[in-house]
Amino acid sequence: MIDRTHVLAVLVLQLVASSAFAQNWIEYINREERFMVNLPGAPKVSETTHISAFEVVYPAKVFSVETARGDYSVTVVDYTEHVRRHRERTDGTEANSSNAVPIMDVRASVAHTANQFRTRGGEVTYDGWVDVEKIEGHQLQITNPDQTRSFIAIFLEAARLYILEATVPRGYPPPVLFQSSMGFLDEEGRRIRYVVDVDGQRTRIDVGYDWIGGDPDATADQIVE
Repeated sequence: MIDRTHVLAVLVLQLVASSAFAQNWIEYINREERFMVNLPGAPKVSETTHISAFEVVYPAKVFSVETARGDYSVTVVDYTEHVRRHRERTDGTEANSSNAVPIMDVRASVAHTANQFRTRGGEVTYDGWVDVEKIEGHQLQITNPDQTRSFIAIFLEAARLYILEATVPRGYPPPVLFQSSMGFLDEEGRRIRYVVDVDGQRTRIDVGYDWIGGDPDATADQIVE
């Protein structure tokens, strides 16, 4: 027979623990790289590079936070100068030198990155389409050889590739607070949101909420950079 009192007590403890954990999180907003996300603390920023589907090197920044309850990162790959970078490559061939290739390289970035995660090791337990504010992307869940679990989401917006990855210990719940908070900004720092019509055409709509510097009673603690 199930001890309902015990079950209720466990659920209460879990809710209290989750609430306490969430209170340590911040709303991180980066206007330069045009995104916002919830993180368990101020991120460390590092620079790296990303090899594209057509083997061109692009600059990238990694915004990461490591905690005992999981490691979180947002990698932003800058594809905005894709035409120049393709023109300057020294290993050009007839197959990769047409005017269409730089555009194809950007459009292939989500699928290419998803495949890199599939082939790095571990058991892929989820692999499918996702969207945020009707900005399409791809999502994966992977159980790693050490039994940690990685939750990945990849998006492309305005020639920037956004790679979200959270890896949590075995038995820990999915990082929903991190995954569900991703947002994209325009050059003025306004959040981007689209609607899609029956033909699949996107139209941007206004967002009535001022995310940056908004009412502190209605937002989490914010870091704006």
